[in-house]
Amino acid sequence: MLPRLMPTLQSEREPGPTIPDRLRLPLRFDAARLQEDLDRLAPEDWVPHFNKGYYQGEWSGVALRAVGGRAGGLYPDPAAQEPFADTPMLDRCPAVREALSTFGCPLLSARLLKLAAGARIREHRDYNLGYEDGEVRLHIPITTNPEVEFHLEGRRIPFVPGECWYLNFNQPHRVENLGSTDRVHLVVDCVLNDWLRTLFARAVAREELDRFIQHVLSEPTLQRQLLETPEPKVFAEMVQRMGTELGHVFSAEDLQSALQEARRTWRERWV
Repeated sequence: MLPRLMPTLQSEREPGPTIPDRLRLPLRFDAARLQEDLDRLAPEDWVPHFNKGYYQGEWSGVALRAVGGRAGGLYPDPAAQEPFADTPMLDRCPAVREALSTFGCPLLSARLLKLAAGARIREHRDYNLGYEDGEVRLHIPITTNPEVEFHLEGRRIPFVPGECWYLNFNQPHRVENLGSTDRVHLVVDCVLNDWLRTLFARAVAREELDRFIQHVLSEPTLQRQLLETPEPKVFAEMVQRMGTELGHVFSAEDLQSALQEARRTWRERWV
C-alpha cells in the first residue's frame, strides 16, 4: 500500500489495554440488506484499485466516503487538505448508510472493496493503521466464500458476512480469492475515541470469556461445578469467580451478553 503519512484527524495517544492484532468487535450487521445495496451498483461504478503493482486479477472499489466527497476517490489520502465527506454513491446504499450511522466515532473513508474470483493481493503492510496509531481500519464482510484466504502475519482470518473486524494493517497481510464468487467488504477508517475504545475493551473481554469457556470444556470437574449451580445469579457469580482465578478477566455484563447471544443463535437455528 502507499504509505499513510499521518492520520487525517489526530487522536491523543494514551496508554490503554493491550489490543491484539486481530479482533472481532461486538457489532453485527444485516448481511442480506448490505448485499441488496451491491445490487444497486452498476459494473461501471467499480473503480480499479490504485495500487496496481500489489495485485493480480480484479481488485476494485466504490468510494462511499472520500476526500472532498468525490465519487471515484478511492484513495484515502492521509495528507489531503479537504476533509472526508459522503459521496453521491452512499445515497444508493441505504443499508450501508444505516450501518455507518451506528458508529459513535469520527469516520474518515468508507469504501466497498471487491476482490473478484481468482484475484489475489500480494503480501504487504499499510502504515499508521493500528490501534496504537489512533486510527483503525475496520472490515465488514458482505459477500465471501470458503475459498477466500485472508492472512494476517501468516494466520488466516475467519471472516463471516455481517461481522465487524479490526486488523492491525501495520502487520504483513495478503488475500487470495480462490473461489468462484467475488468477495466484497465494507472497509471503514475510523478515528479512535472513547466510544471506540470501549468497544475494543468489550471485544477483548469477550475473547477472554471465550478462552475461559474453552478451558471449562476441557475440564470435567469445572463443568460439573457449573451444572450443579442452576440458579442464574449464583451461576453468573461462580463463572466470573472461576474466570478470575484462571486468569480470564471479564465482567458480569460480558457474561450476560454472551448468554443472550447464545440464546439468540439457538432460536435462529432451531425455532
